Amino acid sequence: MDDKELIKRIMEEVKDEKLRDELLGLVVEKNKKKDDTKQEEEKPIDYVARLEILGGATEEVAKLDWKIAYVLFSLLLIIPGTVALLLFLAFLFTLFKDIEEAFYYLFIAIFPSIPALIGAWGVYSLRSGKKEYERLKRKRENQGQS
Repeated sequence: MDDKELIKRIMEEVKDEKLRDELLGLVVEKNKKKDDTKQEEEKPIDYVARLEILGGATEEVAKLDWKIAYVLFSLLLIIPGTVALLLFLAFLFTLFKDIEEAFYYLFIAIFPSIPALIGAWGVYSLRSGKKEYERLKRKRENQGQS
């Protein structure tokens, strides 16, 4: 029995107004829970799916945007990361010769390590977003075949 028939039957057969309101409230609540769980299952989580669905972009444009972001975050990781590593090595080599100068190198190494950490976070989030997108895509294809 679908919800329309159930509501019609409640309206016809139940004479007590309070009981009728409670029963109709239960039917509405049941439908609301179904809708909420359905929306949570369909919610896209990752960057590529968000671009594809919300931005109205095609899958090819979303993949191109993903690749550009991946390259930029990789460069943000590699270049400042290398500079920070070199400054840290300079700190280690000058540690026993001149302690004051060594700590200058260590202090300066902090600045390029911040963008390197941002780049590492970006690369990680893009890679995990791509894995999630592929999982959702396989799930949709499997549902389409069923």
